[in-house]
Amino acid sequence: LVFMLNHLPSSIDLLQIVVLMEKKKKKKKNVAIPEEDESLKPILETCDKSGPMVYESISAGQEVIAGPIIFTYDVLWRASNVKWASRWDIYLSMDNAVPDKVHWFSIINSLLIVIFLSIMVAMILIRNLHRDIVRYNKVLSDEEKAEDREDSGWKLVHADVFRPPFAPMMFSVFIGTGIQILLCSTLCIIFAALGFLSPANRGSLATAVLVLFAAMGSFAGYTSAYLYKTFRGRYWQQCTLYTALLYPAICFCTFLTFNFVLHLHQSTGAVPFYALLSLLILWFIVSVPLVFFGAYFGFRKDPMAFSVIISKI
Repeated sequence: LVFMLNHLPSSIDLLQIVVLMEKKKKKKKNVAIPEEDESLKPILETCDKSGPMVYESISAGQEVIAGPIIFTYDVLWRASNVKWASRWDIYLSMDNAVPDKVHWFSIINSLLIVIFLSIMVAMILIRNLHRDIVRYNKVLSDEEKAEDREDSGWKLVHADVFRPPFAPMMFSVFIGTGIQILLCSTLCIIFAALGFLSPANRGSLATAVLVLFAAMGSFAGYTSAYLYKTFRGRYWQQCTLYTALLYPAICFCTFLTFNFVLHLHQSTGAVPFYALLSLLILWFIVSVPLVFFGAYFGFRKDPMAFSVIISKI
């Protein structure tokens, strides 16, 4: 037994807006509209054309015969008292599906779990460190002095904790880019929670992400330059250039590849050339100078002073 749904019912709430327009004389133009061939249209005999279809009114099944299947739809226009500025409230609040209390309960529950796990891990680390320090400060007896005990715990690794990594420049670039992405994401979440990024404005979220990412370039340059100077790096111009170009270049090349594929398939979702040009202007005119501006202050600051001496290999 096969069932096929070939009818789509829909209802649209209509808000009546009165627009005052000045009466102007306009020239009438004769436009030729081609007539459709009625013989090419399928004949619809099983549905009532005078009103929308109601599934409860169908008492008996319709026999499926061989031939073309006619897909139909109906639109029911209903007058609505919802204001134009509040038309997205049903999707933003979702009170009809999930109450606000459920959302707040989930958020608070997640925060409490994260805080509890962080406190538990911190307590374990502090306990182990305190135990090592007590053992180091303990007055050894004659028998313990005679024994040749090996170092363990913090005393074993304290001279290697602040050792520069294998590639200090790339490490500094990745840390600076991570700070830039973190600040961009945090500000986007805050603006979206405050209602500045409404889904009614199409593309507002993507625009905000790009603008904030470019604006946070100064923090990326400052972090990477300060960290690279701490590792006693010399080529600060190269580090700043990598911070400004490496991650955005990877993202832009990936996006350009997908956009080229969309252009080949003649998709409407392909980004036009002027939009790509505006992205390049935002990148090289705004983001890159801000990265160099932040790196200038980062290299002028004194390097980080470590609390322990780094051992030599």
